[in-house]
Amino acid sequence: MPSRVPKSIFYNQVGYLISGDKRFWIQAHEPQPFALRTPEGQAVFAGMTKPVGGNWYVGDFTALRVPGTYTLTVGTLEARVVIHRRAYRDVLEAMLRFFDYQLCGVVLPEDEAGPWAHGACHTSDAKVFGTERALACPGGWHDAGDYGKYTVPAAKAVADLLLAHEYFPAALAHVRPMRSVHRAPHLPPALEVAREEIAWLLTMQDPATGGVYHKVTTPSFPPLDTRPEDDDAPLVLSPISYAATATFCAAMAHAALVYRPFDPALSSCCADAARRAYAWLGAHEMQPFHNPDGILTGEYGDAELRDELLWASCALLRMTGDSAWARVCEPLLDLDLPWELGWADVALYGVMDYLRTPRAAVSDDVRNKVKSRLLRELDALAAMAESHPFGIPMRDDDFIWGSNMVLLNRAMAFLLAEGVGVLHPAAHTVAQRAADYLFGANPLGQCYVTGFGQRPVRHPHHRPSVADDVDHPVPGMVVGGPNRHLQDEIARAQLAGRPAMEAYIDHQDSYSTNEVAVYWNSPAVFVIAALLEARGR
Repeated sequence: MPSRVPKSIFYNQVGYLISGDKRFWIQAHEPQPFALRTPEGQAVFAGMTKPVGGNWYVGDFTALRVPGTYTLTVGTLEARVVIHRRAYRDVLEAMLRFFDYQLCGVVLPEDEAGPWAHGACHTSDAKVFGTERALACPGGWHDAGDYGKYTVPAAKAVADLLLAHEYFPAALAHVRPMRSVHRAPHLPPALEVAREEIAWLLTMQDPATGGVYHKVTTPSFPPLDTRPEDDDAPLVLSPISYAATATFCAAMAHAALVYRPFDPALSSCCADAARRAYAWLGAHEMQPFHNPDGILTGEYGDAELRDELLWASCALLRMTGDSAWARVCEPLLDLDLPWELGWADVALYGVMDYLRTPRAAVSDDVRNKVKSRLLRELDALAAMAESHPFGIPMRDDDFIWGSNMVLLNRAMAFLLAEGVGVLHPAAHTVAQRAADYLFGANPLGQCYVTGFGQRPVRHPHHRPSVADDVDHPVPGMVVGGPNRHLQDEIARAQLAGRPAMEAYIDHQDSYSTNEVAVYWNSPAVFVIAALLEARGR
């Protein structure tokens, strides 16, 4: 006979916003009574859990709106929960500061970086693959757990931070980046942080042709215990690619628009770079990138490139407001492409640029058609979330490499849609459930962010955190999360037979479940800023 007693409480370990909804989950065979008590033992809320699918039950204490620290009890189980109007402020700041910890080519001083300080790294010029030509491409962010810098995912990360600033400036206003490592500390925080990557991206454009190099890396990954300043293998610029040039074009057009009121010189530079990149696209066929011989670092290959062209075209439409660009974009919007916010599938960025363009520059018929499809896409995601025990828009097939990004991107899609007048009733519920899941309300009770929660990630696949002899990793990093494909040796050895949502291990060698990446943190910044701005009052 299976036990009828729940064994764990699965909840948001970072905390609950006063005006937000508040839930926890248990595994059980029947409803269970629960209560919340003050530190003095006074009961302030009581309720019963309700079934939500399988053997999962949910408890809802949304009506408790008094800030404080409480003990949640379900039978003999206890959990410490926090309710505060700024419950997410610290984690949001850490998530944004992660980009500063990823900075390349600069000293991270101890007074700002704490025990994770290190010296300048990767300061030499890079040779263009197959030539003796050397180019300077300093700065920017290390992409993930390695020290490579990759144009395609960088464009997504930059776009997410720019969107976070555009949509939720108040939530980000109190975030403190590492001031001493930035060249423009007068900017709003998200723009200050993103500017470092934009400056690096500009160095990746070939001045003669307008094409953009795919990445700058060493030929292969260094050992996992290598500090950034000790990674002294030669740097190589992999060839110009269509994907890199198109996503660069889109990110630069976006940056030109956003920085215009703050830094006109940078805005003008980005606008010019975007136009030159688009001219390169017009002169070249869509060819997917493949690693050249001898380059063994991340490929970021993509066989479908029409969505990159869509994003670039729509970004230029929004940047210029010129209806001539609408005539380029509108046939691309008719294509049967997935509307997503990934690094490979990027069409939804273009869709949002089109819908955010002044109406006088676009076709009303196309605009209405695009909004109708967007609503259908959100309806499908909302139905998925409604049928999921944890309320997230995910199926088992979605737990792939970087599944936490998949979830955050989908929550982000609902929130972006609100900004173009596509108001879905599930938008903020989906965003809250994504945050709950990320912060520990999942079948493993794992907070998928370093440095936060009762069960944080402690052993990420992140070279600086492995090599620094510090007990705890750099805080604020979002790891990839469950991956049903088990794509590393540790995962295959330890996770075989696990359900998709449990195919995760907190091990430094599990790069397919426990690596970090700038483009996993960037949608997290957007979603958490959204919740803090809407409900953190």
